[in-house]
Amino acid sequence: MKLNNAIQNRWSPRAFSDRQVSREMIDLLFEAARWAPSAMNEQPWKYYFVHRENQKIFNEVIGLLTGINPGWAQHAQVLIISVMKKNFDYKNRPNGKALHDIGAANVSIAIQAAEMGLQVHQMGGFDKGKSTEYLHLDTENFEPVTVIAVGFQGDAEQLSEDLKLRELQPRERKEVGEFVTELEI
Repeated sequence: MKLNNAIQNRWSPRAFSDRQVSREMIDLLFEAARWAPSAMNEQPWKYYFVHRENQKIFNEVIGLLTGINPGWAQHAQVLIISVMKKNFDYKNRPNGKALHDIGAANVSIAIQAAEMGLQVHQMGGFDKGKSTEYLHLDTENFEPVTVIAVGFQGDAEQLSEDLKLRELQPRERKEVGEFVTELEI
C-alpha cells in the first residue's frame, strides 16, 4: 500500500502561475467539500469565491488579507472565503464540532485541488471583522475561518527574496511516531 498521491503532493505554495482555473475545476473543489464528513451531517460550511477575472471583487477580497498575504495571493486565480455555521439546524444549539467539520471540508478542497494539478494555500491572515462586514454575515450564526488562494503552482522567482527562500525550502513533516501513540493495556 502507499499514500494517496494527491495527499502526498498537496502543499501550500505562495507562487501561482497565470494559468487559468476553469469553472469546472472550481465546481469540483466545492463538490469535494460537499462530501466531507460532518457531525450529524450538518455540513456547517458556506463558501464565497471570486475568480481573478472579476478584478474589482478580487481586489476587494485581497484587501481583506493581512500581513504579507496580499503580496503573493494577488497572483492566485481564485480566492475562496470559508465560513463556519456556528449552530446546528436542530434546535439552533451551538455546534462544537463546526470548526473541525469546516476543516475537513477545506482539506477535501485541498486534496481535490492537488488531484487536478492545482494547489491551494489556506490563510488565517485576514481581517475577520472586515470579512464579516464585507459578506454581511449574521455574527450570531456565521464566522469566517480562512481565505483560500487557488491556482496552478508558479515560479518562485516571482516572489520577494524572503518568500522565495521559504518557497524553495524542502517540505518537511513530523515523523508519525512524534504524534501517534498506540494505547496498550
